[in-house]
Amino acid sequence: MPEGMNIEVAHKLSERDRADRAKRRWEEIIEILEVLILAVAAIATAWSGYQSARGDGSQSVLYGESMFVRRFIPEYRSAFEAWLKTDPFTDPAAPAGPGHMPEYRNPGLEEAKRLNARASAAFGAGTETRETADRYVRVRVVFALVLFLVAVDQRFRLPGVRMGAMGLAVGLLVYGLVTAATLPRF
Repeated sequence: MPEGMNIEVAHKLSERDRADRAKRRWEEIIEILEVLILAVAAIATAWSGYQSARGDGSQSVLYGESMFVRRFIPEYRSAFEAWLKTDPFTDPAAPAGPGHMPEYRNPGLEEAKRLNARASAAFGAGTETRETADRYVRVRVVFALVLFLVAVDQRFRLPGVRMGAMGLAVGLLVYGLVTAATLPRF
């Protein structure tokens, strides 16, 4: 083989080796980015689930505080029981409520108004807590989608497809993190 041809073959092999190294380096960088995205999304998913669960617990406590029958004073409870015996849910002639029953004498009307306001506030807080917990669940779904996209992204060998999927995953991750950061904590 002539010497000039040997140099040309060596040059071609060297170019291919540099291209392979550059491609491997690019793939290594992408894999590191994918691992980082997976880690952040996994932690954010777990944290959102924790916040959602805490919201469910808070909601239960707040709703429990708003239960009416448990707060009845004895005078009202007896009027309530008498009112229920009039079959008020089906008999249109029944009194409008326990307060209209002759058995009822209200010794603490002001206290009842205060307790009703407190119960309404607790119920409103419980509803707000449930809505916040629901928003955490939605953020969890976004984080789960990020995990899915990064996992699927790793199966593709075309750089454009991988970058597109990773770009979408990063965008969703940032959206989820910003949304979670602005939600109230429990």
